[in-house]
Amino acid sequence: MPRYRRLCQLLLAFVLLSTALAKDITNFCKCSCGQNSTIIEMTKFALTHLPHASQPIDVDTLMPKVCMNCTRLLCGIAEPQLCDGAAVDDEIVPLCFQRDSLQDELIIYGFLLLVVGLLAWAAIRNHAKPVIERLWNQYGYTSIGQ
Repeated sequence: MPRYRRLCQLLLAFVLLSTALAKDITNFCKCSCGQNSTIIEMTKFALTHLPHASQPIDVDTLMPKVCMNCTRLLCGIAEPQLCDGAAVDDEIVPLCFQRDSLQDELIIYGFLLLVVGLLAWAAIRNHAKPVIERLWNQYGYTSIGQ
């Protein structure tokens, strides 16, 4: 029994460690104008290195909540030609979204853990069955197959 307890502790430590080391959730700003749209990564590095920006963005003046910075003004600065041919700048529609979340990562890690566990059991099943039956018989339980 201690062997299984150690295995469970190791698996729990792996899941907690992978969750703790997970990257921060990245926010994006989708700027749409009619049929045209562009996606801007909302990190300080990406905002200071925008290829089409009409003027530099001062990242020190940005709001602490990332999605508060996804505005029509930011879209207009980041992509000046986004609404070429449009009559009014009000047609720019900003939308802030996140690509990955902690829940998605936990579901993926859980699925991978389940698949690896099933593959490991399939690999050792034939070798483990006699050992399990011997242990069951040693402690007075009936056989697995009966």
